[in-house]
Amino acid sequence: MKKKKKGVQMNKKEDPSERILLKEAIRDIDKELTRLDKDKDYLKKQISEIDTKVGDSQNLEKELQEKIAKLLEREARLNEKKKNTQVKTDRLVDKLSKIKKIKSEMVDV
Repeated sequence: MKKKKKGVQMNKKEDPSERILLKEAIRDIDKELTRLDKDKDYLKKQISEIDTKVGDSQNLEKELQEKIAKLLEREARLNEKKKNTQVKTDRLVDKLSKIKKIKSEMVDV
């Protein structure tokens, strides 16, 4: 079995300048791959940060929805109290009117 050397091997007919060009091309490709790996890592980090922000936003939205629900419940209770208070006020106004009527009748007597 023949052992193969790593790297670019030269055929007997190849020009040494071709070998240099191939080595440079491989070096350029390696640099580009390294740059692409860095870009990929950067993008993965950005995606992770965005995922975190989306999660935080969803949590905030949930909290705000819960607060809105509590406020709506409170509003309903206050509206009920307002209604009850208005009914009581109307009854008092009626009673006061009756008292005034009775007073005026007593003064006439």
